[in-house]
Amino acid sequence: MTALRQGLRGRIEGPLSDLLGPIVPHSLLHVADQVVIAHSHHFALFLEQTIFDALGGESRGVRRQAAFEAAHALLGPLYAERHGASPREKLELAGELFAAMGQGRLRFELSAEGGAVQAESLFHGTSFLAKYGGRVQNRMVVDAFASGYCAAAASLAFPSDWGRLEADEVTCVARGDAVCTFLLTRRSERPRFGEALTRKVVESARVSWGQEGGLAARSRRVGFAMLEELGALRADERGLISAYGVNLALLPVGYVHQKTFDTVHLIERRSPELVPVFEALVREAAQTGAFHLLGGMLASASFEAACGPVGRDQHERLEQLLGLARALGWGALSAPEFQAGRLLVLRAPMTHESAYYAMKHGPTARARLLFQQGTALAIMQLLHRVDFGTERPIDAETYGGLFKIGTRFRVQETKSPLRGDDACEVRVEAVEDRW
Repeated sequence: MTALRQGLRGRIEGPLSDLLGPIVPHSLLHVADQVVIAHSHHFALFLEQTIFDALGGESRGVRRQAAFEAAHALLGPLYAERHGASPREKLELAGELFAAMGQGRLRFELSAEGGAVQAESLFHGTSFLAKYGGRVQNRMVVDAFASGYCAAAASLAFPSDWGRLEADEVTCVARGDAVCTFLLTRRSERPRFGEALTRKVVESARVSWGQEGGLAARSRRVGFAMLEELGALRADERGLISAYGVNLALLPVGYVHQKTFDTVHLIERRSPELVPVFEALVREAAQTGAFHLLGGMLASASFEAACGPVGRDQHERLEQLLGLARALGWGALSAPEFQAGRLLVLRAPMTHESAYYAMKHGPTARARLLFQQGTALAIMQLLHRVDFGTERPIDAETYGGLFKIGTRFRVQETKSPLRGDDACEVRVEAVEDRW
């Protein structure tokens, strides 16, 4: 993380290893002191659409507030370390960090009263355009994270007791505009903040570590090797990271889970009968994201160079997939039970998801490990329904083609620290009549 330590003496334009730090032994990642995950545009776009479908126009406020809080927690300490920095220098730092995380490039034209921010390429908007092109009619602006990030960067650069600067996206490439534009104006509303999931919170958490077997040890070695490969990636001139057949970005855990669980809680209060539908779609977001990213990494030349060829049998491929998930900061995942074609138990002492919910909301008897559930489903699909011996095991049509007859697996959350258990655990089983 040398770039962040150098501060204003050097620009943040190196590889991801300049930003990312591992939280050992949890297999989580942090940028500065904030916990992040690495994930694909498939996950990000599906989750954004799911929240919009659930809340409609109200989702815009939920997502922007989550983005503002996450960005404020990330940038606040970095700004504070640079006591002599001007507002312009602070905004330059914010823009460089945004691009280095694979989120795109921002051009700030701001004063204490407000102004505008423009971007030709943003992670969400550009990915939407690439994924759907002209096939999907879209009238919605899709860059909620960029909107909240701009508002936080500007409010911290131009602090005021009167209120904060708020950003509204008025043009968006995802709906056909040439660029994405955010207009910032000063609002009298005082900013609201919740707790942030930091490296210190994770490291101080009390977890139970069982003895890891050979499968987990091999997954850990794959994880370390691929974390080095991940660290070698860097954003291009657009501020985007294209790798493994996806657009990849670092996503603050606070943004991902605050918008998700704030939506869950709203639905539980208003229309509890719809909660299972929303939870299924959140699982699907995690499943499609993990399917494309883990599958793309496993099939990549960089994986073979770092870890050797793709495993010939399912047990070998399972340990490789678990190692990839660890490298991405999804947790110290292990598989204490696996029966090819029948059963997978996916376990971790703690994940970014459980750590966030425990910190923000406390204990609950409800199943909240939706990201882990979707990841487990994706791993089962990759193990049993993708031929990694072909030249292109995963392309644009692969995922959709697998589900024309419905899923072959079902998932159940069997353990959670949120209800007093010693681990995060989900169980995937085959659906008998789908084979």
